[in-house]
Amino acid sequence: MRPEIKLYCLTMDYPPMRGGVARYLSNLAEASNGQIEVLVPSEHPTDVSQVTSRMSHVTFWWAGWPKWLPLIKRCLELKDGIIFVSHVVPVGTAAWISFILEGPGYIVLFHGTDLQRMRTRWKRWLLRRICRRAVKLIVNSQATAKALKLLVPGSEPLILTPGVQPNSAQGEKKLIRQKFGISEQTKVILSVCRLVERKGVDTLLQAVANLQDVVQDLELVIIGQGQYSSQLHQLADLLKVRVRWIEDASDQEVIDWYSAADIFCLPSREAPDDVEGFGIVFLEAAMAGLPVIAGRGWGTEEAVVDGVTGLVVPPDVKHVTEALDKFVNNDQLRHQMGEAGKARATKEFKWQDRWEKLRDEIKKESDVAIVIPCWNHAKTLEKTLQAICNQTVLPREVVVIDNNSIDNPEVIVAKFKNSLPISCVTYKDKQGAPAARNEGARLTNAPFLLFLDADVELKPEALETMRMALDKHPEADFAYSDFYWSHKLFKGRNWDPIALRRMNWIHTSSLIRREAWVPFDESLKRFQDWDLWLTLAEQGKKGIWIPKPLFKVTEAAGRKGKISSWIPAFVHRMPWPILGWMPDEIRHYREAENIIKQKHHL
Repeated sequence: MRPEIKLYCLTMDYPPMRGGVARYLSNLAEASNGQIEVLVPSEHPTDVSQVTSRMSHVTFWWAGWPKWLPLIKRCLELKDGIIFVSHVVPVGTAAWISFILEGPGYIVLFHGTDLQRMRTRWKRWLLRRICRRAVKLIVNSQATAKALKLLVPGSEPLILTPGVQPNSAQGEKKLIRQKFGISEQTKVILSVCRLVERKGVDTLLQAVANLQDVVQDLELVIIGQGQYSSQLHQLADLLKVRVRWIEDASDQEVIDWYSAADIFCLPSREAPDDVEGFGIVFLEAAMAGLPVIAGRGWGTEEAVVDGVTGLVVPPDVKHVTEALDKFVNNDQLRHQMGEAGKARATKEFKWQDRWEKLRDEIKKESDVAIVIPCWNHAKTLEKTLQAICNQTVLPREVVVIDNNSIDNPEVIVAKFKNSLPISCVTYKDKQGAPAARNEGARLTNAPFLLFLDADVELKPEALETMRMALDKHPEADFAYSDFYWSHKLFKGRNWDPIALRRMNWIHTSSLIRREAWVPFDESLKRFQDWDLWLTLAEQGKKGIWIPKPLFKVTEAAGRKGKISSWIPAFVHRMPWPILGWMPDEIRHYREAENIIKQKHHL
């Protein structure tokens, strides 16, 4: 059973608002069957009839500067899932800052226009920083992916084109036309869009004006509203084009107009700060069996297959007129391309497929086994396991080795039975962390091992990043990273066996190839990790450093007998022998350090 994931979509574009982004997000959320919870600004309008997915109103803005500062707080509150944003500025910026402040991972969706607006050096710098910390980058078309790769070199976005809902027209075409007062002989040209200059409705009006004097019973229907509306009405009056303007159609009315029409035409063109990233309306028209005329550019050539499901033409009056003329005067061509478009939309553009692709990409199963020794760690174990659930790739196996705890860690493990491939083994007598790790390794089979302390929280991308590092460096036997100990950052360094003999900088929570791993020395009370890395170095094994923090150690306050502890370096450097007294913790530390030095002849 595939574990469920939890995505929180923070957006300003959501129904009842119109537009491609709003429809994209709402349909994806609906297909997720509750695994995407949508958070919109508190002032966002609500129309229950248009919202079928989970939606909550929260505070996005405040009166101070920056206006979107409350978004950072919202992001920090969502640690039980992954944030999904559709606007790199400002929501993506808030998610990025939240992540730096140890908030949850985030995914960014790009739809074309947002990338066109990354014009200043500052915005491009910010875009690269946001993208490089993201769990995943998603784009709505090949064209948008190409643009993103130019702006963020090395990025590998997931292409998730829009889907389309099955047509649900209320009645047959003849009956719908009767309702709208349109005869069977009339050729209806339909366009559905925001009335902005870039959509090319002015071009469509001029093309129809060229045809209406030679084609009888021709009607143009334009559904939409926008800032360019008055100019378009004036142009239609000037050209004496017969247009039925519909500014505020319901979703069902739009569907019925698709069914009533003969041709769909939207000759959109690229603008300096606005493009047709893909064009969901082209799919909606195709689902209704309409042949489509689209303006060439950006993602429209992926939405419409030129010469198969419609005609993709230069968005000028001459070419749009010629395309309309072909369809108006050729019933067979209209039917042929309309049926081809409907078959393609039905087969290749299902929203459920889009959701499953996203879910599977986020929750890919890895070839990693995670072993967690646990002794009275119930308070921190739940956070450790939740962080594993939030990984961009899931482990194949998780085994918790309970060292005879008194706080019932098996109860915590039971909460994750439906979310992780997890098991719990309990020792009747305490064996110690090294023995627990060795037992966990014996009980698992995956080719990569991660020994995770029960007070460690992985970043969402931790497993995937470490696996990618070992794939990229087949000569390396294990991958290690920087990490936080509470709020203190511990930085690593490039693999250096000589420097390793002087001090350890590699945490136990590093990913190891099983064939390179050697059992932990069960006689050691401390420095088991240092001993392991020294042993591997003496065998000629190598590590690869990932110079970014991939996890955080968060110990329970007041807990004694911790698996790990840390004392500031200046305390170790104090001249305790001269002072005539030494703290027990320092004495135990030095005794354990001497054992390692003697074992490895340091």
